Amino acid sequence: MSLDPTNVRMDPLQPSGGRKAADPMTPVAGSEFKKMLLDNINQVNAMQQDAGQLVTDLVTGREQDVTKVMAAVEKADLAFQTLKAVRDKLVDAYQEIMRMRI
Repeated sequence: MSLDPTNVRMDPLQPSGGRKAADPMTPVAGSEFKKMLLDNINQVNAMQQDAGQLVTDLVTGREQDVTKVMAAVEKADLAFQTLKAVRDKLVDAYQEIMRMRI
């Protein structure tokens, strides 16, 4: 089953699966957060693989639409940059917690 990169959600307040968005002030269970994070990592990975395959197809002549390839590459790049920003915020939050005095 391949993912359609045009409908991948990266908004952590809008979980996929048809559920309503949680109140941002409501604590999220650790397993739900872990699942959401892993789902997003897998979606970004799939987008990058699809973009890589489209680039390969373009180079080998199986794909003629350059705009389709460029759009897929840009979407994958934007998704990766967003995921990287989330990772950086999580690392910063962890480091801040570690500096707290008990």
